[in-house]
Amino acid sequence: MTEAKPPRCQLDLIERQNRPTSVIQEDLWSLIRDSDDASRAYNIESVYDIRGPLDIPALMAAVDAVVNRHHALRTVLAESPEGVQQMVLPPVSGVLATHDFSARTPDERTALLEEAVTTESARLFSFTDAPPVRFSLYRMAPDEHVLVIVVHHLVFDGWSMGVLLHDLADAYDLARAGRPLPTADGVRQFGDFAEHQRQWLASPEAGRMTDHWVRRLRHTPEGTTVPYDHPAPDGLSFAGDRCDFELPDALARHIREVARSERVTPTAVAMLGYQLLMRELSGQEDVAVGLPLANRGWPGARDCVGLLINTHVLRQRLPTATPTRDLLHTTADLLAGAVQNQAIPLRNVYQELLERYGEEALPRYLYQTLFICHTHPHTDLRLGDATVERRPFDQRASKADMTLNLWVRAEGISGQLEYNTDLYTPRTAARVVRRYEETLTAVVEDLVW
Repeated sequence: MTEAKPPRCQLDLIERQNRPTSVIQEDLWSLIRDSDDASRAYNIESVYDIRGPLDIPALMAAVDAVVNRHHALRTVLAESPEGVQQMVLPPVSGVLATHDFSARTPDERTALLEEAVTTESARLFSFTDAPPVRFSLYRMAPDEHVLVIVVHHLVFDGWSMGVLLHDLADAYDLARAGRPLPTADGVRQFGDFAEHQRQWLASPEAGRMTDHWVRRLRHTPEGTTVPYDHPAPDGLSFAGDRCDFELPDALARHIREVARSERVTPTAVAMLGYQLLMRELSGQEDVAVGLPLANRGWPGARDCVGLLINTHVLRQRLPTATPTRDLLHTTADLLAGAVQNQAIPLRNVYQELLERYGEEALPRYLYQTLFICHTHPHTDLRLGDATVERRPFDQRASKADMTLNLWVRAEGISGQLEYNTDLYTPRTAARVVRRYEETLTAVVEDLVW
């Protein structure tokens, strides 16, 4: 196996069908363009152990096909008098870089791989002259490989990963069979979405959605957070770590049972637990947390690769005297309203709040912690007869004070607390996870009895 050359693409050959950025993409660009730390924090990495027969030429062809199928994966950005523009690079080849560590000792292979994965996950993208995605394959033994995918959040979100892995598996099967590979024909592209979104923002529907959020966020308090262990640094900090956990099987089962009996979703039960935890830790009954939503209601958006998510603020008053059942149904109603009105970007809501009530009526931060219940289709990477398992990897970055991630699946409920290490100690993170489990247990018991 030889090391592949970088993808062949020249900036002077860029397709001149420029498109506007989406609103959230423009906001993220303004955050990362002058900060390497911020840009690095928004790298999204996935690492896969592959054991068994692997057709490397077929995988190389499949990777090229997927990158060429989804324009977002070969999109660069450029400043212009009209604002930031998306430009799509011509079809690329040789995207998959290959490395061979199989001749080294076991200890050397482990050390080399760890160093390579860490370096790849942290390496910056240029955004101006090369695709915002990297695929690297490391050969550890004849039938043992590690695949590393790194793509920037600027063109990608969690839902997009499922689309990418599904298309990569299909393209690999086609390449092995010598059949034509998938193309971009008929695929809804991210540039189409961004252009449509800019036009839609002037519509009555967009105005109605803005009103929905403005009514709920008028005189909103400072975004709720957990008291800091350390003084907050000046400016944004992205230093982070993660605390992984699994809810006990019995608790996960009871959450589903309560949700079913109360005719709400498990997400509503989990969200209420988080809100009650924030009430306890912050001492505030008026709780506001960030809620990223998939925003996949657009025609063709389910199979689109791009940054479509919108983050909104779920605000709820949680008086201690209110019965848990009433709080749960309020949470469920607020979540339903958030989903129905998720298409309007938060920036537009903030601007409307500013115009109506003035800067003095707005907090510094609408949210400081995030709650994410991952409901997008979960797709494992499938590569023919090989066994593929995702390898845990921690980039050690945090985009908020704290972010609680939950994955609700048939086999159980797993979680991950991402926290800013400039603000919190590992002991505090572990305490938050423990109290969250205890709070959920109390919610379930209260609703059952």
